[in-house]
Amino acid sequence: MPRVVHTTTTDTRAVLEASGLTKVYGAAGGATHTALDTFDLRVAPGEFLGVMGPSGSGKSTLLNLLATIDTPTAGSVRVGGVDPAGMRPAELALFRRRQLGFVFQEFNLLDTLTVRENILLPLVLDKVKLPEMNRRLKEVTERLGIGDLLDRRPFEVSGGQQQRVAIARAIVPGPAVVLADELTGNLDSKSALDVMTTLQGLNDDGVTVVMVTHDPFAASFCKRIVFIKDGRRFSEMTRGTNRQAFFQQVLDALSVMGGAADDVPAARA
Repeated sequence: MPRVVHTTTTDTRAVLEASGLTKVYGAAGGATHTALDTFDLRVAPGEFLGVMGPSGSGKSTLLNLLATIDTPTAGSVRVGGVDPAGMRPAELALFRRRQLGFVFQEFNLLDTLTVRENILLPLVLDKVKLPEMNRRLKEVTERLGIGDLLDRRPFEVSGGQQQRVAIARAIVPGPAVVLADELTGNLDSKSALDVMTTLQGLNDDGVTVVMVTHDPFAASFCKRIVFIKDGRRFSEMTRGTNRQAFFQQVLDALSVMGGAADDVPAARA
């Protein structure tokens, strides 16, 4: 059975680590808002971590800071033992492209490119040689079951297929961590199941995933969930072998946390 704890993982390794992470918004001399308050997080290699919390809890702020898209007011983020703070913009862009994979609710695929071109875009930007690009393309498309979609454009495939294309684009560079933001938000129940099963399979193969979600169904695929409320860690939960039991415990945890009714979507079939 899952258990609820209030401490971080004891694994001494960390592929992604946040220490004392704080983010305060607001102009000097004016009102301020602390979106994240001295938050610590360690993600071990091969973890599938979920981040959940009510609207305004700080989970999106945390993801943006982990993704190096935003900079903290205090504290630090380390990816693969490297702190990207102080990197020049070009260095940071390269670091982000090589170390972090991104999957978004809106897919963020380019309709002017084919599925093949969308997946290969990070490798093209990184000037990877063609034989290596083709090797990686074959590997990820076979793993995700989208090899027959390569010559289509994103608007010619289903939402679930688009999300698998987005996942392929995220993992093709071989990043240290894949960061996912509400990746089932635009999907129906069947497509959500397909995408989460795909992501779980990748994690079983060793891909490290950190996923922000408000969907208990998606969260039930995670191995560990950190709950945030008011910018602080509220609780933590690890999954046992029974995903259905974990799903119910996630619902119970969200109920204890409170929040608006629309924070938790209707349970999927």
